Amino acid sequence: MKDALVLVALKRRIAAMNIDAFKLSLITYFQNLAFYDYLAYAWLLITFLILIFLATLLAKKSSSLSLIIIIFALLLLCITPFFIHKKLNETLRKTHTEITSIQKLNFSSSFILETTIYNQSTNTFNVCFLSTSVFKANEATGFKAYLLSLKPLASQSMILRETIPKGESLHYQIVFDDFHYTGDFNATLRAECY
Repeated sequence: MKDALVLVALKRRIAAMNIDAFKLSLITYFQNLAFYDYLAYAWLLITFLILIFLATLLAKKSSSLSLIIIIFALLLLCITPFFIHKKLNETLRKTHTEITSIQKLNFSSSFILETTIYNQSTNTFNVCFLSTSVFKANEATGFKAYLLSLKPLASQSMILRETIPKGESLHYQIVFDDFHYTGDFNATLRAECY
């Protein structure tokens, strides 16, 4: 019974950490919007307003076509920001991350990740949002691998305020304390730099 309660508490803690990481990612993104971000979101808003205006004009002639245009406009408004964010990160803020080593400490329940963040963009980065997750090592592929990625053993998010000039890299250590898993594990690192 006690083990079940500990497991439930651990699952709640991991879910809360994922929500906090998402909030931190959004706050960092909105604090560091650039000219092209504003331009892309302005285009999205203008397109949405034009579609709504077009739907109101067509409402008297064809209510079904008007409804389809409104549904399309709402879907566009909800889905497109994710694609804008992804595309701008791939083109303007391109980074590459690498975990160079994982060291499990012998006399402590901690481990250290040695990481490298490469700036492949044409801009200098001043702020990076780092998100690290640790998973059980397994051979799963496809949907099962995706399901396992939703339940990390541990995760950590942080904002790194270091300057990374274009074409350069930054070496950084991430420490996970209170890590009691004894089996094999893998770690992933994701960085969004501005």
